[in-house]
Amino acid sequence: MRCLIIDDDPTMLALVASLLARRGHDIETSEGLEPLEASPDRLDVDLVILDYRLGSATGLDVIRLLMTRQESPAVILLSGADRERVMGAVTLGRSAGIRMLGALEKPLDARALLRIVDQLQASRGQIASREIHSALTQGHFLLAYQPKLCLASGRITGVEALARWQDPERGLVAPDRFISVAEQDGQIIPLTWQLFEQALAQQHRWTRAGIHLDLAINLSPAVLESDDFLDSLLRHVERHGVAPSSLTLELTETRGIRDLSRAHDHLVHLREFGFGIAIDDFGTGNASMLQLYRLPFTQLKIDRAFVGECHADPKAREIILMVVELATRLGLDVVGEGIETWEQGRLLQEAGCHAGQGYLFAKPMYAEDFDAWHACYSGTSPKENAPWPTIQQQILPCLPR
Repeated sequence: MRCLIIDDDPTMLALVASLLARRGHDIETSEGLEPLEASPDRLDVDLVILDYRLGSATGLDVIRLLMTRQESPAVILLSGADRERVMGAVTLGRSAGIRMLGALEKPLDARALLRIVDQLQASRGQIASREIHSALTQGHFLLAYQPKLCLASGRITGVEALARWQDPERGLVAPDRFISVAEQDGQIIPLTWQLFEQALAQQHRWTRAGIHLDLAINLSPAVLESDDFLDSLLRHVERHGVAPSSLTLELTETRGIRDLSRAHDHLVHLREFGFGIAIDDFGTGNASMLQLYRLPFTQLKIDRAFVGECHADPKAREIILMVVELATRLGLDVVGEGIETWEQGRLLQEAGCHAGQGYLFAKPMYAEDFDAWHACYSGTSPKENAPWPTIQQQILPCLPR
């Protein structure tokens, strides 16, 4: 879901954004009312999480702004203010037809917040197979690109291409609502090739513009095991004039691979052509030691579940250290996913993790926004093995506002 968090407390903003980002939601933030009055389109989201006290304004002012819109998002109020005032705001919103999901007191009960968000997500209903087919036919699936940065220098090393469904009626449909449906009914195969076409065309444009990045594309086991997978992939790559060495295929749900022998043969051939092969979400139930042993990977991605807790949980840190050491012994590059704080980035760098991606650096962006973000780096002079504070100074001016 698309979520907007409105709070004048930067710590609370970061906390709520982190909780929801780990659930796969797209996050926007605002520290007050004025930016929203200047850009009301920012309110075109599925959910607003709203602090009642916003400096000189209050949650009531935001609710009144929502009342002027033809369609308003669902709203959760957060506050340490007087309960009667907060419930008055809830009543006002409901009287105007706004879906007020309730009010939570501060300090925040994270489990209660996530329970409400999950219930809202479930209430939106499952996507039907025919809707995916229609979206494929009408070209509503797009790619967003999230950069990967070298944790030793701050240099941009690559991007991951992530599927997005931009529906004219629903707006942005989160991947967790349609990927599993597409995999179950076989539409993941035409969806993958449609997104491959977009990714390869974009990689060709970047290369011609002198932008040389490793482009990672997600690959479902169902596609990997399809009869014409290898020939089809090579035809797509050749047609777009893209070097295989500039592409990394990220295997998702590796436990879903039914024929490891066939998958091994396909991946070995891809390695021979120069493709990189990544095992995604390593350390969770989706990626096992057996697949790491049997398949010819070149890169290992540490799951965000460990990255998100590494600054607070010694066990998470130890698991990361163990995974990095294992990858190093196997000659694999290591990427940390879901980096949201400077402390997490520093800990991963100190652990020996080569690269990282996450909301700390940039959220996934459509190509034109990525180009603008990338241009900010064109004047920097990365220094290998620079101390983490130096890397912070280098990255900070380019962080999205």
